[in-house]
Amino acid sequence: MRYLMNSDLTFGGKVSVLGGDWRQILPVAVHANRTTIIKTCLKNSPLWSTFKQFSLVRNMRTEPDEQDFSDWLLHPGNESLTNNCQLGEDIVEIPGECGVRDSIVDEMFGSSVTDMEYMSGKAYLCPKNKDFLKIKEQVLKKLPGQNKTYFSADNIIRVDQEEQNNFPLDFINILTPSGMPPHELNLKVGAIIMLLRNLNPSAGLCNGTRLIIRKVMPNVIDAEILAGHTKVSSAFIPRIRLSFSDSNLSFQLQRRQFPIRLVFAMTINKSQGQSLRKLGIYLPQPVFSHGMLYVAFSRATSSRCARVLVIDTRKHGKLKSSNRVFTKNVVFREVLFSDFFCY
Repeated sequence: MRYLMNSDLTFGGKVSVLGGDWRQILPVAVHANRTTIIKTCLKNSPLWSTFKQFSLVRNMRTEPDEQDFSDWLLHPGNESLTNNCQLGEDIVEIPGECGVRDSIVDEMFGSSVTDMEYMSGKAYLCPKNKDFLKIKEQVLKKLPGQNKTYFSADNIIRVDQEEQNNFPLDFINILTPSGMPPHELNLKVGAIIMLLRNLNPSAGLCNGTRLIIRKVMPNVIDAEILAGHTKVSSAFIPRIRLSFSDSNLSFQLQRRQFPIRLVFAMTINKSQGQSLRKLGIYLPQPVFSHGMLYVAFSRATSSRCARVLVIDTRKHGKLKSSNRVFTKNVVFREVLFSDFFCY
């Protein structure tokens, strides 16, 4: 911007508007500790002092008669949600009306799934990929109709091409990195899916767009957009080549597959920006990053929408002789209450 405007002013003298919430999940820094994650935040940038800050005070996602729930949502985000059982500062108590002690799948969807238009506003949120992959298969089985399975075509790219044969195809197929569709993609007519790539933004086909499957064909999927300015529009989703690079892997993965995933369940990170009519939070282990618990609850529009299932009670800090639900909350106070950092 400085080059284009021929000016030494920040952003070339142009007004730039940035939006965000410090209570939400911070930028992902792979294998980083707390200090490194905080250093990646915008607050730690020398540009932060040049911004003028404005605060929004009204929750536009919650329903008008849910002011108490809107106020409560700030507690997990501000680290002011606690417990009265001397379980530690990071252990918080979940409201009793939100707790689930049996199957969260039955709690959310009942014994059968029929009205998929209504179901498009329901989803499970999980901390990790492996958790939501299990949940979505359970929900898919409840859908009527025949299951259709699509297998991807995978290959790897290495600098030393002679070593590519050292990686068996079975190993490559089981990899499902974040933001990539699985090798074995199970679908049904009427299932709700989410796009993982920008296919045609002008037509509403963007990363995160929700669609409902109307027809499954060998090389294309006929779907209908469920939200946005192109709602109820038809879209044909083809197979595309997707690439993924990870510092933990010694190769680049290339996968030719439909760029979609079922959205009966998703990670908490992926749910940012979503509004859900009914929300299930599945916690087989505690959240592990700043703001994850806040983001999960804040996807709901009312307190009646949210249901939480805590599995491993020892890790979550639950009392052995109590039916109350406790879990761990992670909040970096340095981000919430400090404008500048000194190390």
